[in-house]
Amino acid sequence: MPAGPDRWPGSGFGAGPEAAVDQLDAAARCETLLQDTLDAVRPMPVWQGAPARAGARLPPPGRESELLWYVTRGRDVLTVVSLPRRVVLVGVVERHWRRRGWMITSLDADRVRPGVTATTPDGYRLALRFGESGEAGLTASSPGVARSERGPVLSGSADHCAPPLPYVSCPYWSALV
Repeated sequence: MPAGPDRWPGSGFGAGPEAAVDQLDAAARCETLLQDTLDAVRPMPVWQGAPARAGARLPPPGRESELLWYVTRGRDVLTVVSLPRRVVLVGVVERHWRRRGWMITSLDADRVRPGVTATTPDGYRLALRFGESGEAGLTASSPGVARSERGPVLSGSADHCAPPLPYVSCPYWSALV
């Protein structure tokens, strides 16, 4: 079966030889998930890449010798999304993720700070969240994967900054309808 947005080779992370997916493969999968999500939003908001993160996850109890790594990739939404349209955007993303067969793990319909999170069948976690000032971020995080030996690995703690404030106006997403 070909790899696609909801199927990815090596989905048995941390189990035997199939765990050959490393941080670089996981980063590519995160990028695919993010782009797939943004492609479902019409009109597509203006965005920029968010700071990438990577690091180690604590192993499950009793399996301390199995140190697994993760990566997180994101997009900062630069389009101003008006209060009435924020819940609409979250709804568009939620429905898209459900159509993909991903499990919705959290849904917040708050008017000012709505958000949604989901998990793919292969263990990737996605989130769309709004901040108090209208800043929005879309993130994708990998499950535990092998540490990458093929390239640079980013630190996980240095880039925990808030998304930038949106500044791009859009006739649809910025409307005060």
